[in-house]
Amino acid sequence: MSDPEHSTGDAVARQAPIADDHDSPWKDALELYFPQALALLAPDLRAAIDWSVAPDFLDKELQAIALPGKKGRRLVDKLVQVRLLDGADAWLLIHVEVERRLDGRQALKVFAWRMYEYRYRIQVRLMQQRKLALPPRIYSLGVLLESRGGVGNRVTHADECWDQGVRFTFPVVELETWRTRWDALETLAPTNPFAVVVMAQLQANRYRDKRTRLGPKRELVRRLRHYGYDPVIAGQVYRLIEWMIALPKDLEPEYLRAVNTLSEERKMTYVTLIERAAQAKGHEQGRVEGRVEGHVEGQAEQLLRMVQHRFGPLSEDITQRILAAKAPQLETWSLNILDATDLDDVFQP
Repeated sequence: MSDPEHSTGDAVARQAPIADDHDSPWKDALELYFPQALALLAPDLRAAIDWSVAPDFLDKELQAIALPGKKGRRLVDKLVQVRLLDGADAWLLIHVEVERRLDGRQALKVFAWRMYEYRYRIQVRLMQQRKLALPPRIYSLGVLLESRGGVGNRVTHADECWDQGVRFTFPVVELETWRTRWDALETLAPTNPFAVVVMAQLQANRYRDKRTRLGPKRELVRRLRHYGYDPVIAGQVYRLIEWMIALPKDLEPEYLRAVNTLSEERKMTYVTLIERAAQAKGHEQGRVEGRVEGHVEGQAEQLLRMVQHRFGPLSEDITQRILAAKAPQLETWSLNILDATDLDDVFQP
């Protein structure tokens, strides 16, 4: 089966770019489904990692060496420490260019230079912190969300003059190359939630005009019921789809009705859009609000899992604070966790 919306044609889908929020869901998706992400983006690397040792996301380290970006530039960087099967530690630098194409040789050169500079800065910082005589091993991976071929599987930064120089080559994944392998994504989806993240990104890329997205988004959510996810994972994936494939406000009620139907059929935790609609409509949507309240307990449990995954075991006070929170507060905290560097950041108003 091919891309289910391919028959509508690229002429309708390729409209002027819109301001989707792709950086936030990609930050969340890479942490929630890191092994699954590498299975699609870098399978050879995934096979070399000892997954009995939990990956350590070093967001603070990355922030300390963050490079300034151009105005309007949006990107996601992840620095992750992993244990390899040979017993050694390694650091993975995953750089995701959000809503970005590399058009022309100059853009490709700048991208390669930034990857090299990030790598060098990370190595220097880790050497200083850990008193290392030589730089640690770093695997750099570039992910381009919108480029449609032409970059290749590997990119090289070359700085050479006379008989001296530096050459740094790293792998690059152009996500659009998965469009021709849509069948493979569907096959992988039941066991790999990150495949659905890729499918959502591809649909967001294709349907730039928000008004063309209702059908593709509804179809993607409908497919979740066939993947057999438990309610927590289903809720996480639904949230990512909602972020990635934004709809105009006037189309949300129709989409909301479809989500409600799916929720009732499969008892899935699809609450994000329901909560937003309930808050916006007030008393006119009392029936929806009642349904939201019924999901608050499940939402609190989901947030607990996310916070524990990010920051480790929680105190009894923190656990009770989350369990006692109302739906709007839980929603705010769920969004805060995406950019939180410590536990206090999660509970900001």
